[in-house]
Amino acid sequence: MPKLSIIIPVYNMNTQVNQCLSTIRRTVRLPYEVLVVDDGSSADERVVVPAAGDDVRVIRSMAHRGFSHAVNMGIRASEGEVLLFLHADVLLAPHTAEDMLGALIENPMTGAVTAVAPYTYMRAQFLPTKDYRSWAEFVAVADEIRSGRGKPHPEILAEMIALMVRRDVAEEAGFLDEQYQMPAIAAYDYTIRMTRAGHAVVSLPNVYVHHEESGHGRERAEYEQLQKQDNLIFRTKWGVSLDYSFNARVDILSMMDLSREGLCVLEIGCACGATLREVGSRNPTARLYGVELNERAAEIAAPFAQILSFDVERLNPADISERFDYIIMGDVIEHLADPWKAMRNMWELLVPQGLVIASIPNVAHIRNVFNILRGFWSYQELGLLDRTHLRFFTKKEIIKLFEEAGFSIEDIKWWKVVSPAVIDELREELLSLKTISIDPVDLDAYQYFVRARRI
Repeated sequence: MPKLSIIIPVYNMNTQVNQCLSTIRRTVRLPYEVLVVDDGSSADERVVVPAAGDDVRVIRSMAHRGFSHAVNMGIRASEGEVLLFLHADVLLAPHTAEDMLGALIENPMTGAVTAVAPYTYMRAQFLPTKDYRSWAEFVAVADEIRSGRGKPHPEILAEMIALMVRRDVAEEAGFLDEQYQMPAIAAYDYTIRMTRAGHAVVSLPNVYVHHEESGHGRERAEYEQLQKQDNLIFRTKWGVSLDYSFNARVDILSMMDLSREGLCVLEIGCACGATLREVGSRNPTARLYGVELNERAAEIAAPFAQILSFDVERLNPADISERFDYIIMGDVIEHLADPWKAMRNMWELLVPQGLVIASIPNVAHIRNVFNILRGFWSYQELGLLDRTHLRFFTKKEIIKLFEEAGFSIEDIKWWKVVSPAVIDELREELLSLKTISIDPVDLDAYQYFVRARRI
């Protein structure tokens, strides 16, 4: 059985880390070592670990150098074939380590697995339906979650709240980049290297750990500034945005039947491949293809999907040998100079009776109407008037676009956003007009979701 090296970076959290150690000693039944890295804690918070055998080593940094530096010290000193990174304010339940190790070694393609927790930065968040206030209640909640039917879920990147990594994968990824100040973004940078190398990173919805919300006393303004700085570092380094490039479009997938074996799926504008990886998770037999103009994003998606290079508006369909059951176009059409030509090309790339699944913003949304009536048409970084939008559509124009390209609309769904009271008042006034009949959906829909079949 492989030896487990548990690495816990600590800064001014002596009480919390000892609680964490207590749960490790109570629950881990694998051969293990613990490396607690005290990252220059103040004198009154200096890590002191009660003696209980030789399972714990405390490594001390003379100065506070940050999360990434502390983790790197732990990696260098570790000896195990498997590494488990924990935040100091995490509590493990019985079977946590064993379940994570089982999931890690079950599939050779899996390089890292992460437990879920109630407090995370962006990913692997899980909020139990039951509250708990004692160790026994926590164990009961974790055991109930463990008995659920949740399947391992593919991730492109993960935090290190409770992250288990094979030694060979950790060595290939290297050390954490110490220019980051936020632990979550340092971890994203670290795990994205694993993804690019072709190692799957997987979250385990049945493995739950307790995690306290801790900001080391930072003010909100300071936290947001650090977040902004680290996001910029990440984007400069990887050429992609944390805000846009890693989110699976599960809203679009709800309009697809992914049950058929050997399904062939193409996503236009696949970014880093999160949606395609979600398709692959739900249907492991699916053949996955993506088109992505951002070469840096395409490099991240490439290990898990075949990346094609073509312009949807100018391609010759005869040059593409594959034909697809589904083409996904999530917030793509409004960015095209000639979406009419693009949709005719998509028709050619589909198998008979194949489907396009698309999401398109509604230019007639009440917020836009409100601003137009006040004389504003102001482009923004995102939203209805994203400055990169070239074309604008209403529901009727969306239907016309698809029907003229040879599609039959099977379903149109929409979602709305909460608007200020003054905008809601305008909506009621417009609906009461006698000179024009207005469909409320035309004002309420912020975005339309379309399922269109080739006929």
